[in-house]
Amino acid sequence: MTDRRRCEDYKQVSGYVPVELAREFKSICAREGVSQSDALEEMIREWLGKKTASNSSQLEQANRLITIADVVRANMTKLKRCGVKNLQALAKGEVLPTPGDFAIIMSSLAIPEEEQKMIWQKTFSSLNNDFGGVNECERSESPKPTGLEL
Repeated sequence: MTDRRRCEDYKQVSGYVPVELAREFKSICAREGVSQSDALEEMIREWLGKKTASNSSQLEQANRLITIADVVRANMTKLKRCGVKNLQALAKGEVLPTPGDFAIIMSSLAIPEEEQKMIWQKTFSSLNNDFGGVNECERSESPKPTGLEL
């Protein structure tokens, strides 16, 4: 687990809320086994999403979440309990999900099949662009993932 206090990728945010709200927040985090930082990150992302959605069309917002890394990054707290390994690496785009992990992520987030297809295609087409169009079999010793028909 990342020590967020010492990591340059994280910054502390603070504010004041009513005492009862703070107690209820801490209680639910403890009961759910979720860190307060993870819960706050999820809530801030949702809040920002609402604010940016009011300033842009839904199509523009949908285009932001086009790869599996984008989806994992935006839903990290929800996905921590679904059993997928390497969520941090997936969120940073350092690794790709196995077809099974992809299915678990999509199912956990209740993403419709058409959107799943788009995310899968965008993830692997962006990968091809990053490698100058070299197909996956040529740049990796492992075979191309199979078994997930999208």
